Amino acid sequence: MSIFNQVQSVITEVLEVEPEEVTPETYVMRDLPTESIDLMEYGVGLTKECGVSVHDETVFLKSFRTHIAEANDKGLEPVTHLVSVYPHLSSDRIKEMLSTINKGPVLQVRDIVAYVEYAKRA
Repeated sequence: MSIFNQVQSVITEVLEVEPEEVTPETYVMRDLPTESIDLMEYGVGLTKECGVSVHDETVFLKSFRTHIAEANDKGLEPVTHLVSVYPHLSSDRIKEMLSTINKGPVLQVRDIVAYVEYAKRA
């Protein structure tokens, strides 16, 4: 089973939604009925299903906006700073996130997949 399928399985089980509703491009908070308690269940499910240690702050980008503000306050280039905080995300993905941040939470299923892939390599 691919990592995407494992992540998809965890999300569909927690939310009781159809697999077709969970694609790599699906926004976890914008498109799905995810609540904060569900993120905790995702973390438990990912640990069990994928065999990785889940750091909620990192995988679910809980402090993403705080890190943007931190970069701005310190005169750092935001993309470079965010890549250092979230090493599982590419600079191109972070640029994409920054371009859509005004539309709401930026976490997509593919970002969780990237986290699991990164954690398995570490």
